[in-house]
Amino acid sequence: MSNHSAPFVNISDVLRLALPLQTAVVAGKDPARREVQWVVVLTSWENLPLQAQEGDLVILPIALHERTSDKALMQKLEILAGLSVAGVLLFKPVSEPTISEATRLDLPLLVAPPETSVREANRAIAALLVDRQSATTERGLQLYRTLSEMSREEQGIPAMTDVISKLTGKIVIVQDKRLEIRALSVPGNNTLDVERIVEALTQREELPPVLRNRKAAARAHQSHWQQILPIENIGRLVSPIISGDRARGYLSVVGLADELDLLDEQAVEHGAAAFALEMAKAKAVSEAKKALRGDFLEGLLAGTLPVREIERLSSRLDHDTSTPHAALTFAWVKKTALSLRRLETSVNWALSSHGRAALVHVYGGTHICIFQELRAEDDMESAQALGRRILEQVKTEFPKDGLVAGMSGPATSLADWPRIYNEALQAMHLSERLQIQGEVVEFGSLGVYRLLGQLEDIPTVRVFTKQVIGPLIDYDARHNSTLVQTIDAYFNHHGNISQTAESLFVHRNTLLYRLERIQDLTNHDLNQANMRLGLHLALKLWQLRSDK
Repeated sequence: MSNHSAPFVNISDVLRLALPLQTAVVAGKDPARREVQWVVVLTSWENLPLQAQEGDLVILPIALHERTSDKALMQKLEILAGLSVAGVLLFKPVSEPTISEATRLDLPLLVAPPETSVREANRAIAALLVDRQSATTERGLQLYRTLSEMSREEQGIPAMTDVISKLTGKIVIVQDKRLEIRALSVPGNNTLDVERIVEALTQREELPPVLRNRKAAARAHQSHWQQILPIENIGRLVSPIISGDRARGYLSVVGLADELDLLDEQAVEHGAAAFALEMAKAKAVSEAKKALRGDFLEGLLAGTLPVREIERLSSRLDHDTSTPHAALTFAWVKKTALSLRRLETSVNWALSSHGRAALVHVYGGTHICIFQELRAEDDMESAQALGRRILEQVKTEFPKDGLVAGMSGPATSLADWPRIYNEALQAMHLSERLQIQGEVVEFGSLGVYRLLGQLEDIPTVRVFTKQVIGPLIDYDARHNSTLVQTIDAYFNHHGNISQTAESLFVHRNTLLYRLERIQDLTNHDLNQANMRLGLHLALKLWQLRSDK
């Protein structure tokens, strides 16, 4: 796939491997493919046939250029064209008539930035002509220095991507760990189908197998991989962007499979190293902001901040708090499940396509809370949609690890956030006790459980629960029966015998026998309203018990 040793050096190679990236070709009919055999620096306009030969790239120093009129320059260019030189490198712009004349003569004109050193340009071109591989390696290191400087100047990933694309003349794509496009740069002369390329690169199965595991990618000895994409004659070089102990993203250089060369390999390798610095810096800034936001948010939700302090520090949230909000809370069902950071990543992924602004926080290492902006006070449906989206995302990624979730709202001001947060948290804890998974339990739907949750720890209430439900639990344990399940189904079907029997898949007479046993064991007559209520309350209180 690679072409590490071309038979000759052409002007395109000089542009890519030796001259500053801002160098432009302003004249010539097909200058890029013009062969360069050597490089010479003009000392004067005298005796040009003795200074330049066929195939030479002629360097015109700016001092000599400035002493030459446009008319005289065009005359000298005609002589150089007659000598069949490869082209002329200048260090200041030329007039349109000069460009037209050079194009007529089919003489390539290259214009380097004015600050370019003639000595350095001459040295770089000569080094390329003598040792292409060493020049390519030097160009890669130069690219790394340029990108690192851009990172320090906070020019951003898109600008850095443009530099790589301009150097290589190929499509360059930066993706995050989820293969979302962070930056895409396409050269002006591109003829490839960018849409199909992007579609292919966003499919995880198109990554080399070792790169699909981000930690394995960080441990791999290779720095880049070559691939043929599922598009005719299109290949890519891809390198993981490593920060810490894992890949934070991927850098790809994409082009015709037979045109990917050593410079592209250098670009993808050094580019990934520079992007790693940029992503690490961005992550450090993000973590610092997150810490400030978290400290303020936890203080707010704990109710320890006075109103004046809330108003003074609210900007730390970096979030518009003037609109109504809903609160959602999520936690793993199993305490030994994956980390909350993994859950946070899934939550942020779901939010990326949700369409409503939201603030996400890992609270106290126990659960995640989300405050989602609402369109209006009655817009709880958008929060419910977010909850469903998160549950679906987590189920797809972690099918063996369930979630419990709660929701409340709206809050019309920041001072009201603690209330809806605590309500959402209460709903989540109740869903855990009632073993409700895969569903966001809304605080407003808890009904009597909101009251029972406040009563369950009162000693007399615990004694009452044990006296009424205890005999059923003991009986089920001794006889491997289902009396507790039976009475629960009975109440859920409002005492309807036929519906209850059907839900339990038992005969009607079997159900009647079980109900008699329940009445005998609990001393509660189901035909008496007060006793039926007492038994139902005791059942609900027992269902809330964390030690049942």
